[in-house]
Amino acid sequence: MIEVSLQKRIFKAIKKLQKEIEELSKYGTPHLVGELKRKDDEWNVDLTISLIEEPLKEPLLVKEDSAIMFICPIKDTRPYKIYMNLISLLSKKPNKELKPGIIINGDLKRNFKRMGFEILWIHSQNTAEGSYLTVWTSKDGIKYTVTLQVIGPEKTMVVEVKKI
Repeated sequence: MIEVSLQKRIFKAIKKLQKEIEELSKYGTPHLVGELKRKDDEWNVDLTISLIEEPLKEPLLVKEDSAIMFICPIKDTRPYKIYMNLISLLSKKPNKELKPGIIINGDLKRNFKRMGFEILWIHSQNTAEGSYLTVWTSKDGIKYTVTLQVIGPEKTMVVEVKKI
């Protein structure tokens, strides 16, 4: 859980950037680039807005000992929406385990890479029950066959994971 004092600082910093966000959104997708540093039980909030040539589809988050760094695309320029998206990103627990029932949103290759997997091969199948993907992947020298069911646009569910 994120401390209330940090949440307030983040919201105030986003409000200060509102005019810049609206101006840059005329030229492309603005991205919130930030670093949150903890020093002596005090959080330092450093936020900037940037246009990136190829906008990110999903936010990027790096957590280190006493710092959190992120790049988050801004789809809605309202400060409260930006704040809620950022708090949601910061509150997420990394999902490093691949097991049946897990839903993967967004770019499949990117999500597998974030979980530490290297994709070797992907095959798609259309059946009467729906669309499925078979992925051959490896992690730490161990190879896996992962079966995924397509449940929506850029949304899949892990059906089966087998070690090869």
